[in-house]
Amino acid sequence: MINPREVFGKDYQEFLEVDPFNPHTEVSGFISRKPNEFYGALIITKVNNKAVPDQLIMSSPKMHYPFYAREDGTRNYRFPSAKSIELYEKLDGTCIIAYTYTNGIDRFFSYKTRLRPFLGSSRFGDFYNMWKEVSAPHIKEIKKLMLANECNIVFELHGSRNTHLILYKNSLDIALLFGVTNTGRILSPTDLKGLGNIPTVALFKVIDKDYVWNYEEIRKELQSKLTQVEEGYYSGMEGTVWYLHTPDGLCIQAKCKPETIEAIHFSAGAGGLCKNAVITTCWNAFENTDILTFKFIKELLQEEFDPEVIEAHRPLIEKCMTFVTNEAEFRNTVLAEYKATGMNILLNKPEVMRILSSKFQRNTMRKVYGIIATLG
Repeated sequence: MINPREVFGKDYQEFLEVDPFNPHTEVSGFISRKPNEFYGALIITKVNNKAVPDQLIMSSPKMHYPFYAREDGTRNYRFPSAKSIELYEKLDGTCIIAYTYTNGIDRFFSYKTRLRPFLGSSRFGDFYNMWKEVSAPHIKEIKKLMLANECNIVFELHGSRNTHLILYKNSLDIALLFGVTNTGRILSPTDLKGLGNIPTVALFKVIDKDYVWNYEEIRKELQSKLTQVEEGYYSGMEGTVWYLHTPDGLCIQAKCKPETIEAIHFSAGAGGLCKNAVITTCWNAFENTDILTFKFIKELLQEEFDPEVIEAHRPLIEKCMTFVTNEAEFRNTVLAEYKATGMNILLNKPEVMRILSSKFQRNTMRKVYGIIATLG
């Protein structure tokens, strides 16, 4: 029997849930919450209350920067030796992991976000139905790909209906990011056999030398093309993901982000914790919970920040939690009122806005329209 404490350390939770993709199947086990190679991994111990051979299901591991910051703010880069490096666009959406498990006889296909065993629907994100909608044309190919490569597949669910930091023109799509075996081996898109017509993240560049120079130049390029559209939202690319193919056959991931986005996610060398980083984390938390708690936000922030820094910023974090919760509730209210009109804003904008003007304060109407245009 796999001991979750020996594999995951102290940071894991027990779960018992019905698999919504296999509704007659109840699954129990443990899920890792530690931001390392086991981030979001599952240990499945029972199916329909019957003990099964322990199964370690790998998820989407924590991805690191290829440097550490010195006290003076400069960077010490640490790239492993690589035969080649593939760079792919880093999409800004919700990470969805496609995986399989067994009851000892049958194999089941299912799908999860990082910190939940299965996709679900919440007040602030119907990830279950969004995934079913956009994956439907490709689901047979996805299952064949998983079996052919004996791995789990990691996707990004992205678009204007699932907005985070980057604003996309597409409504909602999926993109294959990479594969991961249950032994932890990473497979880049070029490692996967039989991609077929599955939507795949865009290849940005391939390099085989001058790693540090390329890294810095690409950061500058990404920054030059990044534009703030409104407070908290940008157009452009969130960054790139580097797949370093080593001489011994491994594939190692690293991330590269433009200065602005990097500053939001990570205060290199300063130990700081800015408002934007907390707000982004709060929005991401809704992928896994309906209610924001300091404990859960702290767990997510510990991917990048020390616990002492987080505790010192507790008043800021609690204010951000309230702000994001209110914003999410406002979005839901706007979309519900818009739906109640029974009209399409693209065809009846004056009439729709006239009706909604009786529901919301005048100084919020531009915001109301923006929510409908983006999410409606």
